[in-house]
Amino acid sequence: MTKSWAYGAALVLGMHLLWFALIFTEAHADWVMPAIIMLFFATMNIAGLAAFVTAWRAPRHPLLLALSMAPLTAVLATLFNLLLDAAGTHVDFSGFRGNAGLFGISLAYGIFVSLVGAGIGIWLARRQARATATPEYVPLVGPEPNK
Repeated sequence: MTKSWAYGAALVLGMHLLWFALIFTEAHADWVMPAIIMLFFATMNIAGLAAFVTAWRAPRHPLLLALSMAPLTAVLATLFNLLLDAAGTHVDFSGFRGNAGLFGISLAYGIFVSLVGAGIGIWLARRQARATATPEYVPLVGPEPNK
């Protein structure tokens, strides 16, 4: 496991923990609903952001490492949904039928956003590598001095 994967996984885990805490809190305090609405978009797309960070920082196999954020996101979404249900807070997303549906949709969407994030991360890493590479020629700064 590389550091780049750990950075991406920490991002995914942190976002899902925050999402879990906000959903659990909303069951007892209605004033957190605006934050939940804004965080819903971030939580849905965290696999793409984590894939971007992972691919950008990965020394080898950036695409494979970045794509691993999709199943991690799907597993955590399903796990935290099960935990909320066990705690007595029922979360039902429109169109999902049970946790298998939640896992399947989360995985499919996670793969899509991970591919986008990984593509941008790989492009940025290659661009930075080209910018820091030493040139093969030394450009002339000015005219040659007279001898």
